[in-house]
Amino acid sequence: MTQSILVAVDGSPHSLNGAKEAARIAKAIGAKLEVAYVLPPILLSESVYADTIKKIDEANKAEAEAIFAKAREAIRSADSGLQVDTVMLNGAPAEALSDLVQAERFWGVVIGAKGHSAVSRMLLGSVTDRLVHISHKPVLVVR
Repeated sequence: MTQSILVAVDGSPHSLNGAKEAARIAKAIGAKLEVAYVLPPILLSESVYADTIKKIDEANKAEAEAIFAKAREAIRSADSGLQVDTVMLNGAPAEALSDLVQAERFWGVVIGAKGHSAVSRMLLGSVTDRLVHISHKPVLVVR
């Protein structure tokens, strides 16, 4: 079975650099590439805010599609010639990515990072930092 590399994107230049690097690696080792975007959780009562939740969900999915388009372009610019599959996840980003990458088909995950210092990671939090600590598969951090 051909393994896949999961690449996490959020639309930032750092995540798109991660997508380019993941494409280079996937091409070099003959792996497939899956691009993941994590939709933020909606913390509203569905019984009260059903219409609002529907509008937020639609806007989030449109944003995800725009981010996928940017990621596909970044991957094409890496001259990879790879087919790109996409997946939308829900929930806390690090946990959602870690859960998905546990599937047998994945080698590991590639994620872009801003390069925060240890102090700013403590103050701001970091999806990358959290993912590195909880994933049971390899995590390649691209800066």
